[in-house]
Amino acid sequence: MPLAPSSLTMTIVWAIMANGVALMSLEEMIRMNPPTDIKIAPGRLGEYIVSWSGNCTCTNGISYHFNHRYLGSKDAEKHDENARLSKAHEVKLDVELDRGIFVQVQLYEANEEISSNWTEKIFHPPRDSFAPVDNLTCIFDDNYMNCTWNITENAPQDAEYFLSYRMENSNDVNNCTNYQRDEQRNVACRGHKYEKNLVSKLNICVSESSNRSKLPYCRNIIPALYYKLDTPINITINKDTNEVEWKLPKMHYSDSCYNYQINITDWSDPTPKVKNVSSTKYVISRDHEKRYSVKVRGTVNRDCHESLFWSEWSKPFHIEPDAEDFALLTILAAVGVIFVGTVLVPIFLCTRFKLWTKVCQPIPDPKEKFNGLFEDYDGDFQKWIHKNPILMTKTEECIPVIVKEVSKPTSED
Repeated sequence: MPLAPSSLTMTIVWAIMANGVALMSLEEMIRMNPPTDIKIAPGRLGEYIVSWSGNCTCTNGISYHFNHRYLGSKDAEKHDENARLSKAHEVKLDVELDRGIFVQVQLYEANEEISSNWTEKIFHPPRDSFAPVDNLTCIFDDNYMNCTWNITENAPQDAEYFLSYRMENSNDVNNCTNYQRDEQRNVACRGHKYEKNLVSKLNICVSESSNRSKLPYCRNIIPALYYKLDTPINITINKDTNEVEWKLPKMHYSDSCYNYQINITDWSDPTPKVKNVSSTKYVISRDHEKRYSVKVRGTVNRDCHESLFWSEWSKPFHIEPDAEDFALLTILAAVGVIFVGTVLVPIFLCTRFKLWTKVCQPIPDPKEKFNGLFEDYDGDFQKWIHKNPILMTKTEECIPVIVKEVSKPTSED
């Protein structure tokens, strides 16, 4: 009676040789023929092609597991969970090769879950193989891209640098259209219009134009992680509920994708209080007789490609004391100042410097000095003096005065 097929018998490969019959299991064939001769070569912008050789003349179910990680990475990748699967003898990678990468390749048969040993290799070209650039950083802000980079000390003085970028799995290369220069070289790409998908991986590279043999210095990023929101606007407060509300000029995601921080400053205590907020509304705790200022900034949270950047703080929004209390205090203060200035200050000065007797002198009454002038003569002084000659109360010394007549000169003189 023939035996039923089993997983063991399914792994037996019969190889009929000219001089007889030889047999070798599939597992033995796979284990004896691991990948060899791993190489790496530049591909499209920011892309590298890792290739290898394979000598196994196996069935059509054969493929390759491929792993890679940056040198120094603390997150060691697990072979089965993170490996790529390739039918060909190569894999295309968008990597920052200047950081150095560690690669692994193994032969794999999916049906029987048989694999060879891993073949490993490290690729870490010397730093001078790349354009002499460091710290390439980009920020995406409302359909614009702004990138900066540093030029290393060993860079040629006459070298020029240009920025280009390519989306993953695309052949289209875009170039920066607006550079910022130092004394003689490009050091930034400012205000470049960027209308690509923010969540698609992007290769951004700076190349040295004077030496085409050098590899471009690249960063592989997801733009959404470097997206900077516009500054929040239209801050208002409902003084009945103390609820502060604001808006974003533009929203690329749903409302739940944003986090905010609100900065509340009491003018009597300049130490600001910063609160984390998950919506565009927040009820503040305040003293209605004090003045406050409020600022808000925002970012994209981890539910929607968490951004590494906060927006700029909004312009301060000032919250004045409640109108009725403020007006009453103002009126009372004004009345107090007027009372002090018009009443208390003059009283103090007159008392301090004895001004009452000088300022408050009695006004003489003519009726007391000229008896009958007004009653009998209606104020006619000539009639009154004629009837009331002035009598001397004591003898006055008379001094004779000689008046000499001076003759007028005649025409003959």
